[in-house]
Amino acid sequence: MSDQRFDEIKNIVDTQNKWRRDECINMIAAENRMSPIATEFYVSDFENRYNEHDIHTHYQGVKLSMQVENKCNEIFGRRFNTKFVDSRPIAGAIANLCIYKAFLDIGDKFISPGLTFGGHVSSTRYGIAGCLGLKDITMFFDAEKMRCDLEKTVDLIKKENPKMVMLGRSMFLFPEPVRELRESIGPEIKIIYDAAHVFGLIYGHQFQQPLEEGADIITSSTHKTLPGPQGGIIIGKPNLDEKDWKKIQNAIFPGVLSNHHIHALPALAVTALEMDEFGDEYAAQVVKNAQHFGKVMEELGFKPLCPEYGYTKSHQVIVNVKNLGGGKPVAEKMEEANIIINKIALPTDSDDDATKNPSGVRIGLQELTRVGMKEKEIEQVAEFYKRVLLDKENSEIVKKDVIEFKKDFIKPKYCF
Repeated sequence: MSDQRFDEIKNIVDTQNKWRRDECINMIAAENRMSPIATEFYVSDFENRYNEHDIHTHYQGVKLSMQVENKCNEIFGRRFNTKFVDSRPIAGAIANLCIYKAFLDIGDKFISPGLTFGGHVSSTRYGIAGCLGLKDITMFFDAEKMRCDLEKTVDLIKKENPKMVMLGRSMFLFPEPVRELRESIGPEIKIIYDAAHVFGLIYGHQFQQPLEEGADIITSSTHKTLPGPQGGIIIGKPNLDEKDWKKIQNAIFPGVLSNHHIHALPALAVTALEMDEFGDEYAAQVVKNAQHFGKVMEELGFKPLCPEYGYTKSHQVIVNVKNLGGGKPVAEKMEEANIIINKIALPTDSDDDATKNPSGVRIGLQELTRVGMKEKEIEQVAEFYKRVLLDKENSEIVKKDVIEFKKDFIKPKYCF
């Protein structure tokens, strides 16, 4: 191929693979690595095919598409002891959209976490909920404990009488009070648990179990702590009303989706089987690594949140870096050393700070765990932060050491 544009595209892909996969310490809390087998299964003829369906298929040539979709749903259903699983949503936010469309109408109120309290934009008027004309009401939050303020939120729910309560966050350190909310608000108001960030920890029995605690439905992406392909999933509680599931199915198709990403489903199914085999060990190590990282960062002079509560019970560590210039310049400085994190707003930030230069950075330990790092290696990673941000060592020098360090941690573990 002699076209210069082809060479440019190939170079971009090759450079990305070498840089992010081989040379970077990847700590974006929303990312992970598929296994080699899942990656192999991701590329297939399914990439080119359509399968619009409700209870009936509307195309020919889809018998194998239906088989792989049903098998994928069956694997997740067995893990969560339910027949109500749909793996067609193409993202976690799209799964949320399907739920909103199924149960809410224009102008309806629902309770959600709120942006500066870690809520996902899809659960606010600025995202998908706003596109549907829904009215989001922010629940109360205990900024010291970094979790829902249960008592005030229950009072808010009783005052506003919403149709739905949305739980789950993008800044997600500790479990949500699902059981307590259900006991306080009764069975009529739907509780939806957006598990996107912690789904792999839930799958691996290292976080809470929302459906057992009173949530009606889990929505999730499939590529954060669950190390699958990018996509979404909806899982209903075992005793969900069949009429409610029918509403969700109709919202998925023909409501929101036409075709879905069939090619992702074999990879997702294999990922779930790998998590059946290795998920408990993997998830436990993720949490150990995150808690140890928080401890070491504090010992080095940083300000991770919630030290009195063990820093985290998830894959995330949140560090207040306002004294270092704020989240934006800190994340940019770390990228210069090939350590990839992101800025994030803290509850104390103004709306203006939240969008421009928030006070925090969000750091995820799931991908480092996935490639085999444990507590000893996590200490070395924390030392890189100290060298860049506290010692103000030249980023290029640190970058060389990062690249050398990463050589031993390329291939995913906890997989077939």
